[in-house]
Order: sequence, then structure tokens, then C-alpha cells
Amino acid sequence: MTRSKSRFYLTLIFIAFYLTVIADGRSDSLMTVAKDINQDTKNRLTAFSGLVYHFEVSDPEKAIQLGNEAMKLPKVDSLFEELGKLYVNIGFVYYSAQEYEKAIPYFKKAAKTFEEGGNVKEAAVHYSNVGIFNRKLGNYSESIKYQLISLEKFEEIDNLTGQTTVSINIGNIYDFQNQPELALPYFEKAYQLSLLQDDSLLRADAINAYAFGFDHLGEMDTALVYYLEAIDTYAILEKWIKKAKAEHNVAIIYMGMQEYDKAENMLLSSLEVFKQLPSSMDIEKATIQLGLARVYDQTDRHELAIKNFKEVLVVFRSKGVKTEEKLTLGFLSESLAKQGSYQEAFDILKEFIILKDSIQNGEITTEIAEITGKYESEKKEKEILSLQNINEQEARMKWFVASIAIAIISLMIIIFLIYRQRSIKEAEKNKNRLEQNARELDILRQKIAKGTTQYTVPYEFNFNREEVNSLLTDDLSDRELDVFMLLLEGHTNKIIGEKLFVSINTIKFHLQNIYVKLDVDNRSDAIKSVSKNEMSEPALN
Repeated sequence: MTRSKSRFYLTLIFIAFYLTVIADGRSDSLMTVAKDINQDTKNRLTAFSGLVYHFEVSDPEKAIQLGNEAMKLPKVDSLFEELGKLYVNIGFVYYSAQEYEKAIPYFKKAAKTFEEGGNVKEAAVHYSNVGIFNRKLGNYSESIKYQLISLEKFEEIDNLTGQTTVSINIGNIYDFQNQPELALPYFEKAYQLSLLQDDSLLRADAINAYAFGFDHLGEMDTALVYYLEAIDTYAILEKWIKKAKAEHNVAIIYMGMQEYDKAENMLLSSLEVFKQLPSSMDIEKATIQLGLARVYDQTDRHELAIKNFKEVLVVFRSKGVKTEEKLTLGFLSESLAKQGSYQEAFDILKEFIILKDSIQNGEITTEIAEITGKYESEKKEKEILSLQNINEQEARMKWFVASIAIAIISLMIIIFLIYRQRSIKEAEKNKNRLEQNARELDILRQKIAKGTTQYTVPYEFNFNREEVNSLLTDDLSDRELDVFMLLLEGHTNKIIGEKLFVSINTIKFHLQNIYVKLDVDNRSDAIKSVSKNEMSEPALN
């Protein structure tokens, strides 16, 4: 058995070596033709195009260099088919490197070149590619524009397969923009077109897309019917990955219907496929496993749920997927609390709150940066227009320069004031949002302390005023004790001030004194400083 295995592996190595030698030999012969000035332009252009394709992944810089060299050949503009293929191959070099912005111009050139040469089908294919790359960049309006051009070309030559595929693409773009009502008509069109063709895989894709459209419109019963039909067809065609993705969607619907047994079967089937895929699919696999953990949690199998939540958490953290990490932390905390592991649940919930605040702060920072960048861009455009206006006026009437300068300065002051007012409003909005976050944090802390629901950690502080001071080396004053006791109850600065009939600034002053005496920096650390000395695991039960 060992000898036969060794022979098999040696055979594979020999085949791989043989194919490499053939490929290298082919690239050498293509290079010879491409560089031979005695060859006609068509042969040289075809050879250059083949070389670009050959070096697409192994040496992309060389591929681009050869592509640029090919475009300088004489009289290439009349060779529509060969030049179009060259543009496509250069575009795919950038596509393989995920440089979509650089790939788009070449696919546009390819589409126009094929169209000029009368190859409408190839033109339609590459207009669609332009739309796909714009979708990957988030340029949805441009994406739809080129997909519609592609759809028009496919309709022009009555190509049903192309029409079906592009209709699905357009539906997906509208769905990415959370416009399912605009997506569904295109999914329906793809479905109807697929029924006119003898292509089982294309029909299954169209059925799956149609189900997806109903799913996102909230028509779950209808979506379920089409999803299950697609799954059956994918199974017959042995398209396991597509089947697994559809099963995941069905599982989500079953979970919403609280049919957890059916959801579990779908998730286990889907996960079995994704476990066999490379690490590049780890996020998708973890997402399915997260659904499975939630099913275990809902059916009171908390040990299994916690095990899966923790495995999923490791993946999301390693991949830097913050939103999914936050969701997993929340579910894990709830499951631990249901199991009775209150201290661990409390610790996980603190991680959840910190990550949630971090994500929201990051979003706020991004919004501010976008507004600032937009303002700078608008300001620069206005400055350019103003300077052009000044130059034109100087050429005709110098005496009017001073008036124009005053008008420009006034306009800039107004723009600045408008921007400043907008910034103040934005800052106020951010402040309100942060205060809302603080209130939510206080509510969560109160729930954790008092154990008011089945999803929170039953936890409360049983200190009186004298016990707090007994834990400290530096006693708090009566007023500081008043403030600290209300802080332990989870009240905000505003509520503490109202209860003690003092201003928020006075409360902040007392809190600073408390932080100094406790040798901490914030409210959370102040609570932990006292709870470390007094609270233990039995106190949670």
C-alpha cells in the first residue's frame, strides 16, 4: 500500500513538472513571435496577449509591461478581436491583484473594441464585468448603469443566458443597497428567462436569486419554497457550495419561525461542506457555525452553544471582523448567564460593551472625516472658481478687483460659518449619541446588577456606606459617599445631580475626588476597585 502511494505521488510530481515545462516552452515560443519584427502585427498582438495571460498571476508586473508594449505595435486599432482580448487579459491582471479601479478602464476599452468590431456578445459580457467591479468598489449607480448597458446588448442579440445572468446581477446590486422592492422584478425576470432555457444550473441560480428576493422582502413562506427547489437542483448537479449557501439562508428562515430542528439540520449540512473548504472561507464557515450555536442556545443545549460561540469568536477575532465579533460576544454572554456562569458572563458582557463603543466611536470618526473631506473638497473647488473669476475680471476691468475680493472673502466667511455651524451640530449629535451609549451602558449595568431578565447576569452590590469606607484606605466624605452609592446603582451624572440637587459639574468634581482616592481613572474601574475587595463568586448566586 505504501509503495503504491509513493508511486502515485511521484506520478503527480512528474505530471506537474511536465506541465510546467510545457508552459515554459509555450511562453518562450510566444515571446519569440511577439518580439519578431518580421511577423505581422496580428500574430505579434496575439502572442503578446498570450504572454499577458501567462504571467497574470506569476509575474503581474511583467504582464503589464508586455501589455503596454503590445499596445504600441503599429496599426493595432483595426484588429478589434485581438486588441479586445489583450485589454481583457490586462484587466484580469489587475482583477487578480484585486486592483479593481485599475481593471475597470481596460474592461471598458475591451467592451468598446468588441462592439466596434461587431462582436456584441463579448461587448455585453465585458460591460457586465465593468458593472461587477464597480459593485465591488461600492459604486452602485455606475454598476447598475453598465449592467443595464450589458442587458440591452444581450437583448439586442436575443441571448437569453446573458439576459438571465445580468438580471440577477442587477437584482443583487439593488439588494446591496437595501432596496429589495427594486431587486425583486429583476430576480423575477431572471427566473422567467431561465424557464425558457435548457440549462439546469442557470435555472437553479435564478430560482435561488428569486428566493433571495422574497426573503429580503420578508415573504418567508414564498422564499422557502424557492430555496428548497434550488437546493434540490444543486444537490442533483453536485454544486455543493451553492447548496450549502442556500441551506444557510433556509436555516435563518427556520430560526425565525422557531423551527429549530429543521434549522439545525440545514446548518449541519451546510457546515459539513464549508469545513472542507480552504481557510479563505473561514468567515463564511464561522457565520454558519454561529447560527448553529444560536440554535443550541435556543434549545437549552448551553454547553454545546458556548463551545461553538467560543470557536466562532476565535475566527472572527483572527480575521478582524468586529461586527460579527460583537454579536458573538453578546450571544455568548447570554448563554453563559443561562448556564449559571455569572462571573464569566459578566466579563464577556464588559468586552461586548467596550467593543460596541469602539465600533460606534469609529463610525463617528469616519463620519467626521468624510464631512471634513467633503468640506475641503468643496472649499477647494470654490477657491478655484473664484480665482478664475478674478482673472477674467482683471483682464477686463482692474478697478473691480477689490469688490470681487471682498465678495470672495465674504463668501468664504459664510462658508466657514456654515461649516462651523454644521460641525457644532454634528458634535452635538455625536455628544447626544455618546450620552445615549452611556445611558444604555448604565441600563445594562443595572440589569447585570439586579438580574432583571433571563438574559442578564444577576448581580448586585450589597454595600452600605460604612462598608464602602471600610474597603478603602482613604475614606470618602459624606457627599462623596452620596455620589458613589448612586454611581453603584448605575445612575448617570445627570440623574445623580438631580437626586442630590447639585449641578453636573459638581458631580464631576466629586467623581474626580473619588477616582483619586480609589486610584482609578473612570467609573468602571471605580466599581471594579471596590468589587475586587468585597465581591466573590458566591455573591453572584
